[in-house]
Amino acid sequence: MKRIRKFLWRVLGVDYNQTLKIHDYVFLKNDKFTTIGDKTYDNGALVWRWTDEKLEIGKYCSIANNVRFIVDEGFHQNSEITSFPLVQNLFKEEKVLPSGVLKTEFINKFSQRKGIIIGNDVWIGMGAYIMPGVTIGNGVTVAANSVVTKDIEDYSIVAGCPAKLIKRKHSEEQIQKLNDIAWWDWNTDLIKKRSEDFYTDINNFIKKYEL
Repeated sequence: MKRIRKFLWRVLGVDYNQTLKIHDYVFLKNDKFTTIGDKTYDNGALVWRWTDEKLEIGKYCSIANNVRFIVDEGFHQNSEITSFPLVQNLFKEEKVLPSGVLKTEFINKFSQRKGIIIGNDVWIGMGAYIMPGVTIGNGVTVAANSVVTKDIEDYSIVAGCPAKLIKRKHSEEQIQKLNDIAWWDWNTDLIKKRSEDFYTDINNFIKKYEL
């Protein structure tokens, strides 16, 4: 498939490899710094990154088309004077700054929001943006086109730009018991055997499987 794609792009007069280089994103399934839990799937989500910071996604998550994970800030918050990443852009080839300081040492002095953690059984709607430094809890639903800038508690529904809490799906007691049950850690055969129970009343489910 890759060879065919390269050939077709060459026919159109486009350098396939060069086109890949000018983009800072990769498809979620191809990002080597991402870990994805069992049975989680996506329909074309993208990862944007300028560092090797981790993106961790739990089990049984549903990630819609065009969801974008922005794993780090791209060094835009390092200066109080400018948002432009001067050192990273003006000294791409140099290892030492004019003062004699190593570029890597200088950059490492500054912290930035980075890394994303997604819990289990999370549904992220089409076109949502997940910003750096965010942790999304178990059982969360993120509405389409939302921009998640802050941590989200377990079993919450959020929407908007920036994303805000719409409601919690269950009571605190129910949420705690669902987390204790942690059905996503059951083996696949057991989940299949018990699958019809997932469509019954939540209290019946908890009563049947609580520890």
